Amino acid sequence: MLDMGALAAGGPAYVSFLRAGRGKPVILLHGFASEASDDWVETGWFDALATAGFEVVAPDLRGHGRSVKSRDPTDYRLDAFAGDVTALCDHCWGDRRFSLIGYSMGAHVAMSVALASADRVESLVLGGMGDRIAATVGLAPEFADALDAPQEVSPGNRRELLSYAVRFKQYAASRPFNDLSVLAACLRGQSGTFDLDRLAAVTAPTLVIVGDQDKLAGAPYSVAAFFAGGVAQTVPGVNHASALADRAFRERAVSHIARDATAIITSRNRT
Repeated sequence: MLDMGALAAGGPAYVSFLRAGRGKPVILLHGFASEASDDWVETGWFDALATAGFEVVAPDLRGHGRSVKSRDPTDYRLDAFAGDVTALCDHCWGDRRFSLIGYSMGAHVAMSVALASADRVESLVLGGMGDRIAATVGLAPEFADALDAPQEVSPGNRRELLSYAVRFKQYAASRPFNDLSVLAACLRGQSGTFDLDRLAAVTAPTLVIVGDQDKLAGAPYSVAAFFAGGVAQTVPGVNHASALADRAFRERAVSHIARDATAIITSRNRT
């Protein structure tokens, strides 16, 4: 756990994180309604990067996993997430440069960190980030409404909830560390637009990568074009939910931050 100061309405803010390996620093930022263990450990990223010669840090972003949970939307603005990540990097690595890999919500956080700490970001990977979600931070309002809705509602007071938002609520509820009202506050705090034109100031080599079946994120090409050193890639047969567990997706992302990492990881997976 790392102390992050105070929440907007008072009380301590803290972030839980995993750390392993020795070598070049890389930080992994998970998606919404997930956590570091689910996105990075269970899918093989954490171990693969440590084996490939990286020092890996993977936090539970605020509102998620074992980190602080607030019901105040103010605590979930992108600058709050980015401040946590920067403080964590300072704690782990001092003024050393680091690479960032973010997925979905974590990619928006990574973009914010890269803008705030452009001189420290060595390379950047934005997974699950395409033209359908890049300019819009957070999921649509109906997702927060579904997360906030009580489990049992009388017929006279029932709100019309969209089926896909209800399915997402069921998924979120199945994760042991999720608090649905906290996640609803997180979505409301993130709601807004991202000024993509600012990304031209990010000089770090940037890979924008999505599955070719990712209907949520959309295509990566126009997003990559905002970066001075941006490249785009799609991975066949992969959607938003399956990308992190896909070996080809992982190997392409890791090869972006280290040329020899792909050979190391491929060799290890064959043993």
